[in-house]
This record gives sequence, C-alpha cells and structure tokens, in this order.
Amino acid sequence: MRKRVLSQEIRYGKEDVIELESASIKVRKIYDKALTMLKQHVPESLWKFRAHPKSPQEKLPSGGEHSSPVFQKWIQSPSGWKCIGCERPYVECLDPAEEKASSDKREYIYHNGKIQSMHLQVFIWSQFEEISLFHPFLGDAPFYDEEEMEVISTYFVPTYVTPIPFQQLGKPYKKHNMRFPVYQEFISAPPLLLHLDGEVLEGTWMTGVYVDRGHFLGLGPYIKNTDGSRTFMQAQIY
Repeated sequence: MRKRVLSQEIRYGKEDVIELESASIKVRKIYDKALTMLKQHVPESLWKFRAHPKSPQEKLPSGGEHSSPVFQKWIQSPSGWKCIGCERPYVECLDPAEEKASSDKREYIYHNGKIQSMHLQVFIWSQFEEISLFHPFLGDAPFYDEEEMEVISTYFVPTYVTPIPFQQLGKPYKKHNMRFPVYQEFISAPPLLLHLDGEVLEGTWMTGVYVDRGHFLGLGPYIKNTDGSRTFMQAQIY
C-alpha cells in the first residue's frame, strides 16, 4: 500500500463518523460489563497505577462532572473498523472531602492501559467464542446478548494467551510482552507520512475515539511513530 502524504488534518467521511460514534459506545458498554465481572475476582492493583501526566495533546475531553471518559484505539482495516484496545484514565480526589473541588486539587490515576486492555480483549474474545460454541446449551441468559455478540464479532479483534489459534489458521498476529504474553490478530493500519514544521514523520494512521459511559466525545486521530510515540492531529469531517 502506498504511503499517504497528509497535512496536520485527517479527513473522515460522515458515514465513518456515524459508525464510530455508534460503535464506540457499544464497545465501551461491553468493556465495562467485562471489567465489572473481572474486578470481582482480580486484585485492584492489576488494573490501575499512578502515572506520569499525559501530554496536553493527549488530554481526554471532558464528558461532564460524573463521566468516566476512555480513549479507544481504532484501525480502519480492509474489512472495516476494528477496535484493538482502550485506555481508561479516571480522576481520584486527593481528599474525599474535596469531591467537588476544582480539577487542580485532584490527582489523576490511570488504569494500567496496555495490561488492562489486553486482558479485557482476551477475556471478552474467549467469552465470545465459548458463547458462540455452547449457545444452544446456555439457555436464555448468556453473559452477552445477541446484539453484544454481533458487536464483538464486528469490531473486536481475536486475542489469546497462545499463538496456536493463529498458527492453525495461518493468520498474522502480534505478540504483546507483559506479565504473560498476549497474542492479538495483526490488523494492518494504513501507513502515513506526515509533514510537520518542516519535519517528515513516518508511521501508521490510528484513530482514537473519546467516549464516556454513554456519549461519543470526539475523534483523536494520530500517527503512531516508528518509535511507538504518538503525534495527534485534527479530524476533519466532510
């Protein structure tokens, strides 16, 4: 695929934005549902850590006083939009008595994004496969309903703790090295060349989607540089 040469803006068609707006909310609900179950059985220390402040360009937009915004990572693949993970910052007050204090009196705690995201992907995909296989024997109340199963099938990426399923099917995969390795189907992101202040950046085009518990908050397209860092750009809708 030929590299695209872009300015500091990425263009999205209205139909793509409409799809991402709807899909991101549905995906968020499935993540939350799975995380709620895992929190009952997994130590809290696995899911959050005290992180260094994020750069201004990566700041999540506010979704309201009681929102819990997340940053989902999407790729427009040849087979459609795919969500490969999410990051979940949230605000924790320094003092419970300061619940309504201004943001400068709060401390930002970030969930361990990559570990949590990959664990959730493994958990959700394993549930999806089990429900698909054993649905006739599960009665009328499987963990995910029919609509949620369709969302997982359409937008989630197969993710396992072993590469065997990909090797058996001859599919490409990416290994994520963590406490234990996680293997996710490799989704090729479109390559980009970005001209920025006289400098040429080379990487891949990723689409960040900001969403809170029930609202689409906007797009955050970025180029994932060859060193793994991100350079965010503006989204232009046409």
